[in-house]
Amino acid sequence: MATVTLYMAISADGFIATSDDNTEWVGDESWQSYLEFVANCDVVLVGKNTFQLMEKDEFVEGTKYLVVASDSTRTNHDSISITSKNDLPQVEKIGVIGGGELNGRLLALGVINEVILDVEPIILGSGKKLFGERNITAHLKLFSSKLIGPSTVQNRYKVERA
Repeated sequence: MATVTLYMAISADGFIATSDDNTEWVGDESWQSYLEFVANCDVVLVGKNTFQLMEKDEFVEGTKYLVVASDSTRTNHDSISITSKNDLPQVEKIGVIGGGELNGRLLALGVINEVILDVEPIILGSGKKLFGERNITAHLKLFSSKLIGPSTVQNRYKVERA
């Protein structure tokens, strides 16, 4: 069975982007770590809106990206619908890189095994939430924490119960 890992950079107050989808506040160390993470995944799942916002330098050559659509709207990229664990690609390592609505839907379905959060030293006050507008409770167990930049901490958690 696949290991599904959610990877996100977040502000100190828990937002993944500003209200207008800006992520310029994310440090270089987080971007480098993100690129390394994606390069080591067999498949990367991304939400339709996030995929459309991604810039060329955010895609890692040779990595397979699948756009997870919650409706029948197709993109000009490979799209899938995930409504249960059975819908996941049959590979060993799946990365999830958001956005918030996709993160929330996959956590609610119980398919995310691990969460990696790069906590950036900024307070945004408002913006896009890590799990969108879903009201989710999950139990996490911290298994690694390290400084990846002057003030950026990367925490790795095992999802014990969603």
